[in-house]
Amino acid sequence: MHGDFSRVIFDPARRFSSVLSQQGRVQLDADLNEQTAILLHYVRTLASDVLGPAAYPPEPDGLGGFGIDGYDGDTFTVAPGRMYVDGILCESDGTDYWDQPDGHLDPERDQLPAGPFLVYLRVWERFVTALEAPWIREKALGPNGPDTTARTRVVWQVCVLPLEPGSATPDMRSAASFLREHVGSRFEPRGVLAARTRRPEEAAGSANGPGPSSGYRGPENQLYRVEVHRGGREGTATFKWSRENGSVALPVRGVSGAVVELETLGRDDKLGVDVGDVVEIIDDAVVCRGASDRPDEGCGRLYTVQRVDYDDHRVTLDGSVGDDPFHRSAGEMPTRHPLLRRWDHGASGWDGGLTEAMGVPLREGEWLPLEDGVEVRFEPSQDGPRVYRRGDYWQIPARVLTGDVEWPRGRQGQPLKRRPHGVRYHYAPLAFLEPRDGDDFRLVDLRVPFPPRR
Repeated sequence: MHGDFSRVIFDPARRFSSVLSQQGRVQLDADLNEQTAILLHYVRTLASDVLGPAAYPPEPDGLGGFGIDGYDGDTFTVAPGRMYVDGILCESDGTDYWDQPDGHLDPERDQLPAGPFLVYLRVWERFVTALEAPWIREKALGPNGPDTTARTRVVWQVCVLPLEPGSATPDMRSAASFLREHVGSRFEPRGVLAARTRRPEEAAGSANGPGPSSGYRGPENQLYRVEVHRGGREGTATFKWSRENGSVALPVRGVSGAVVELETLGRDDKLGVDVGDVVEIIDDAVVCRGASDRPDEGCGRLYTVQRVDYDDHRVTLDGSVGDDPFHRSAGEMPTRHPLLRRWDHGASGWDGGLTEAMGVPLREGEWLPLEDGVEVRFEPSQDGPRVYRRGDYWQIPARVLTGDVEWPRGRQGQPLKRRPHGVRYHYAPLAFLEPRDGDDFRLVDLRVPFPPRR
C-alpha cells in the first residue's frame, strides 16, 4: 500500500487481539490501522478455517457465485454471487471474461487459448485514495479540501491457464493443489530482503541533528519503500525506492507526448515534483494489469523529469508516454484516474548505481545504499535462483531519535531476511474448459460449495 503512513506494525506472530486507547495519549495512524488489521486477520482466518481455502454458497436456481458458462470460443460468462477465497469475500454482479470490472484485458495478449485451459480467480487488495475514488474526499471541507482517509479494495480477476491437450483433468479435490503447482510455484523461491543502517567511519555531529554515532542520518522520520519494478531473477529484475512509501502521487489532467499536465505540483517542495525526479505514469488499468502470474510479463518504463512549468502545472519527461506499450493509454482516459507517482532513487547525491528507465538493477548478496545510511540487501538462495515478482515491496521505517531503521534482528544483532510485505495474491480454481468441434465444449466445475446446512 502506497499510503502516507508513519509505519505498518501489524504482525500476527505477536498474537495481539485488540488495540486499546488510553486517556491523554497521542493517537497515531499505525495504532488505528493495526486494529483494522487485527480484526480482518481474525475474521478471514475464521472464514478460511470453516469454509476452506475457497468456497461459494450454492444457489438453488442458478450457477452460484463465479460459475462459468456460455463459452463461445471468444468469451464465457461469470455468474453473479459470492465466493470466499482464503477468507476474503469476493462478490460478482455477473459479467463475462472481457468485461470483468478489474480485468482491463489486452485484446491481443489475453485471447482465450484454442486448447483446454483452467479458469481460476486471482484475488488481491488494492490501496485506493481520494485520487482514485474522488467520493472519499468530503466536499464540505472545500473543493480542494484536505485529504483524509484511504481505502483498500478487494480486486478479483478471472484468469486462464493454458493446458496441454490430453493432459490430466483436475477435479474438485485436486484443483487447488494443481493451481498452486502451476501458478504459485512460478514465483518460488520468493525474493527476500534485509535492511540496516551503516555507521559512518567519520561524521560531523550537529546540535540540530543526529550525532556522530548515528547510522540513519536523515533529518526526518521516514517510511522507506523498496519495490520490485521489473520482475524476474537477478540480472533481469530491477527495483525502485521511495522515502515516502511511494505516497507522492499527483493527478494527471492530460498527456501529450512527453508533456504531462497535472492538477497540482504538490503541496510543497517535499511532497511535490521537481527537475531530476524519477516518476511513472499509472492509472487504474496499469495497476490492475500489473497483477500478473507470468514472471516474464513486461512493465512500464520510468521517466526522469526534464522541465517543470510552474505556471501551467506541466512537466516534461525524458520520453514520450505514448511510446511505452505498457503505459500507452495512461493519461488519456480521465475515468481511469491517471496519476504521476514520484520515486526517490533519482534524487541528486544518491550513489546506489545507474538509474535506468527500467529501474535500478537488482543485485543479490551485497548491501545496496539508499540514502542517509540506509542500506538493503537482496539475499541469494541455496535452492535455486530467487524469483522477484513485479510489485513486491518491503517497508522500512527510519527514525531520527534512534538513528536506525526498525527491522527485525537475530540474536547476534544481524538483520533478518524477510519475504515481501505485499502484495499478497490468493487463488481459487473455477472450472476446467475444453473446446470441441463447433461451439461445443466440455466444462468441469471445480468450485467447492459450502457445507450443506443442517
